[in-house]
Amino acid sequence: MQALFFDVDDTLYDQFVPFKRAIEEQLDFREAELEELYLEFRKVSDAYFHLSESGEISMEDMRVLRIQRACQQFKHELSREKALAFQTDYVRFQGEIELREEMKEALQFCQQENILIGVITNGPTAHQWRKVHQLALTEWISEEHIFISAQVGIAKPDVRLFRHVEQKLGIEPKQAIYVGDSYTNDIVGAKDAGWQAIWLNYRNHLATEAISRQDYLLEGNQPVTPLLKKLFLN
Repeated sequence: MQALFFDVDDTLYDQFVPFKRAIEEQLDFREAELEELYLEFRKVSDAYFHLSESGEISMEDMRVLRIQRACQQFKHELSREKALAFQTDYVRFQGEIELREEMKEALQFCQQENILIGVITNGPTAHQWRKVHQLALTEWISEEHIFISAQVGIAKPDVRLFRHVEQKLGIEPKQAIYVGDSYTNDIVGAKDAGWQAIWLNYRNHLATEAISRQDYLLEGNQPVTPLLKKLFLN
């Protein structure tokens, strides 16, 4: 049986929405700058996340640094106090996130076709579970099929996280497909583990390898369901 796993942040929901709301609440940026600021924020966040996972810096320091460094690219100097105020609002607005409509359609398709589906996401345990519940993912996905890096003790792109999932659910690498937006964490991790990978590159990220290795590429908000139908119904 083939199995399909999803990333959460900026895959199942649009992470730019709570980010933009928090910026507008706390900081002074022009509308035209927000998309670029968000991309810088994500890049810095990915870089510092692994330092927080290894214990080299605290989670609070990581959250402060990622918005400070992103703002510095626009010549905005942000105090720690202001960075934490942004983080407070960012978390608050994440409590109002909604599934992308195209992802709801994809989950409904998988449920109808009895496809084994799950989630593999990086982040703190309680924080990611709040997102899972806010998105009502357990309507489609069993809690036993939801894997959070802090809970497992291994983060993407580490192959051991994918091996952990295989062992827990009794699947083989060649049976597994992973859907995610981050080339480094999602695509590299999945391909190194021998899984197939669908890259949702909706924000025109650059691959971090000379030759990108995804099996399928979706851009410009292309829905994933037509591709899933080709993969699972043919």
